[in-house]
Formats: sequence, structure tokens, C-alpha cells
Amino acid sequence: MITAKKPSSPSEILQSARHVLFVEGNDSDAIDPLVLRTLLEEKIRVEPLGPSYNIRSAAEGLFKYHPDYYFLIDRDHYDDEFVKKCWDNFPDPDKSNLLIWHRREIENYFLIPEYISHSTNLVVSQDQLKKEIIRFCTERLYIDAANQVLISIREDLKANWIKLFTNPFDFQTKESALIKLTEAKEFSLQKDKVIDTIEKDEICMRFNNSILEMTGGKDPIEFGSGKWLEMIRGKKVLPNIIKNCFQIKDAQGKSLQGKEKLNEIIKDLLKKPLKKQPEDFKKLHELISSRLKS
Repeated sequence: MITAKKPSSPSEILQSARHVLFVEGNDSDAIDPLVLRTLLEEKIRVEPLGPSYNIRSAAEGLFKYHPDYYFLIDRDHYDDEFVKKCWDNFPDPDKSNLLIWHRREIENYFLIPEYISHSTNLVVSQDQLKKEIIRFCTERLYIDAANQVLISIREDLKANWIKLFTNPFDFQTKESALIKLTEAKEFSLQKDKVIDTIEKDEICMRFNNSILEMTGGKDPIEFGSGKWLEMIRGKKVLPNIIKNCFQIKDAQGKSLQGKEKLNEIIKDLLKKPLKKQPEDFKKLHELISSRLKS
């Protein structure tokens, strides 16, 4: 069983303090630090560092100077190949120590019915649990597919599409500089790309592809078909599952509600044996444990 373990010697304390895992969240009560402190048994400092773009920027800027700093973010727009490379090459001395969840958000791991059914606080059958997961994920299917299209378009258009000028001899006068600037061919190419990207047929194609990837062509959605369980906004679905399918009481016998209820159920699941945790949780535990021993 995963149990909390405090450093017992000065050298262990120094080792623990030297290694830091930065995660998404605005404060220590956010779900990401809560999950990872519990999963990693508080052997490593886990610090929230805001949204994912803050963390990736920090990862790219700090890895050369702090090789014992690690960074973990939600899946968002990253493709399978990029995510796989992060895990396969971690830690990479030539690149940032960045890891990206295979699933959209950390909450998505707590939507895996085979995992959360291990909870002693589950008060419905596993069949009913699956029905509730499908019900609430179905409610979000089309909005999340549409938002995935917006994310993909936004990422495509913000790419580094034009390079800075390098030859000062082309900029000897104000007039020549202005001509060089306004006649840069990249402006025309980017204009055409924007028009093509936001054209109605292109948007429809992206939306249909997103739906197909999520559902696997099944309507209604079902377990084992498509990637809807990985791609749905788990942050929006999980609270409903916890509310409808779980019950937990405090020491005085009062039923917990809201965020307090969700946090306690999550912590209880994370204290189950490591072999019962999702594959990404087990892999992360292995990677961090190896780093602490090295």
C-alpha cells in the first residue's frame, strides 16, 4: 500500500528538498498537487505553478540549471507522438524535464471505472457507475469536440510562421526598410493559411474528425470504442460522478459534499496498492523514485 513517509535523516531531507515536481494549479489545494503528493508519498516537493503554458515555459528555461526540477502538465493539444517522446526520454539532459499526461486532464484518470470502483465509498453497482460516466460524458461530447477544433486552429495559427530579418544591408534607409517589411512573402502565405484554416469546410472536417476520434464511430458512445474517456473534459465530469455515485462521512457521521468529498475519495483511491493505480500513475511513481535514488 502507498503510505506517507517522512524523511528520516538529514541526507534524505536534502535529497527530497533538491527534487521538485511542478504541476498545474493556482494553490496547494488544487487537485494536481493533491493527487501527486499522495501518489508520490510526499517523497518529493510538489508545487503548483499556474496554467500549463507557465509550466512549459519554466521547463524550457530552467532544465539546464535545475536538472532535478520536473514539470507535469495536462494533455491539451499535444499529439500522441510528442507525449510518447516525453515519457520515453525522461529525463532528457538535452531537453526540458517535461511530462504530459496521456489523458486530457488528471481528472480523466478518476473516470476509469475499473479504477474508481476500488473505492470503498462507491454506493452504486459498477454497471450503474459506467452508465453515469457515459451519461455525463455524452452531455459534453459535442462541446468538447468543438473546443478541440478551436484549440487545433489556435495552435496552428500561432506557429512561428515568420522569421526576423538578419541582413542590415537591406535596411539602409527608412524607405528600403519599409519596402522590405511590407513585401515579405510570409504575410501573403500566412493570410492564405488563415483563410484556408477558418474556411467552413475545413472547420467541418476538423469537427467530424474529432467526433470520430472520440467515439470510434459509435453512437451512442460506449466503453472500448474511441478515445472519449481520454479526451473529454474530465474536470467537468468528475464532480458529477462523485456526487451521484459516492458517499463518505466525516468523524462525526456527517456526509461530505463538494470539493471536500471529491478530495477525500481521491486520496482514498491513491492509497490503494500501487498495482491498482492507472498505468500513468505507476509509471510516474517509477520515474520519480528512480530519480530520487540516482
